[in-house]
Amino acid sequence: MAILKPAKLLIVALAAAHISTACGGGGSGQPAGRGPTNSTAGNLPTAGAATQNNGVNSVFSGTLFYEYAGDYVAFDLASGKPRPYLREDTNRYSFSISADGKAALVAEQLTTGSRDNEAVHRYLAVDTTTGQTLGTYPGSPGSLSGMAIKLSPDGEYIATGLFRYEWGKAHIIVEDSNGNLLFDFTAAGFNGSFGWLPDGRMVAADANGWLTLFDRGFNQIRRIRQFSGPSLPGGMQASPDGSRLLFFWNGRIHVMNLDGSSLHQVATSDLWESGAAWSPDSKYLVITG
Repeated sequence: MAILKPAKLLIVALAAAHISTACGGGGSGQPAGRGPTNSTAGNLPTAGAATQNNGVNSVFSGTLFYEYAGDYVAFDLASGKPRPYLREDTNRYSFSISADGKAALVAEQLTTGSRDNEAVHRYLAVDTTTGQTLGTYPGSPGSLSGMAIKLSPDGEYIATGLFRYEWGKAHIIVEDSNGNLLFDFTAAGFNGSFGWLPDGRMVAADANGWLTLFDRGFNQIRRIRQFSGPSLPGGMQASPDGSRLLFFWNGRIHVMNLDGSSLHQVATSDLWESGAAWSPDSKYLVITG
């Protein structure tokens, strides 16, 4: 499938400087009061990663982004202080963060759908300091399923989960800033974990546990590795250098090379491991539990 060339998306691309992790949240809610508006900004934020420095905690500095107790929160790793920047409501779902941590892309459900009239969703670009909305962008028809939003490295495409009545279940899709659905992974047989590589390619898993590499036109290149239960891989994240994949599998965080070799479990604690993010040099992980 050829990729349609969309208009540039939300916010100008920014240099990687912060840890960012999108811990899924939100739920279904009542329709919002108005529909999508035109943005005053230029591009989507490029997908964020992390920086490692010697901060006041002597280990790391940077910012961890998450949802907690009804707030979208920026957590300063050096000081250990959380700072809410946006209040969550029942219409708002997952989010993704610009590379320098200055903007969040938040998915919002505007209306619920029916068989005759599909639901409407959009994306808000929000300043992570002030909570001010920087721009709004339409999504393709359908209801957000609550999956994480994943921006392409160039900030031009959004991958997330979407439900339409004719599908009968949630699908993993890629769409652009104009609300065009560019590719449906679930229709192509891939309904498991998915993620972008730094060069714009993607990986996605099918129901049989096969993780497959796709080119930037969403054509299958090769199978990488097959995984077995009791659960299949989830939360797929490529390292900033593109050489390794991080994901949750059977309740634990694992890392392996992009070719499927050197698969190993990262942590062995008894804590519930709820999130993880790469440092920009691909040498370290920040794990939340």
